[in-house]
Amino acid sequence: MRVVADSHAIVWYGHDSPRLSDRARETLDDAVASDGVVMSIVTLVELWYVTQTTGGVSQEELDAISEQVSSSLTMGFAPVDEAVAGKFTTIDRDLLRDPWDRFIVATALAFALPLVTADRRIQKSGLVEAIW
Repeated sequence: MRVVADSHAIVWYGHDSPRLSDRARETLDDAVASDGVVMSIVTLVELWYVTQTTGGVSQEELDAISEQVSSSLTMGFAPVDEAVAGKFTTIDRDLLRDPWDRFIVATALAFALPLVTADRRIQKSGLVEAIW
């Protein structure tokens, strides 16, 4: 199975956090062991933003995530390309206003992959198959 992971999922997965649901953990484990985990490059920017604002992620944690994904054979960053930008513009702003969330969902749509996310707005939007 191949999936897209949002920022919370990837941070909590890396920390083996109990905040990650059992289903999300199993899905990410399966993806890492098989077809891979895709992260929007925007997720890296979003996490950097968190290091500068709330401090919910430290610069060291961000560096570790970046290194782990960059060096993994089954994890990788997806660029914001024409396909992702096209999907981004089709998402109704009333469903998702947050641009970070819109890019992550647009990435899942462009790749036609499920999204591992705890975000209730994304889950309720029905835009993508949300796994949590």
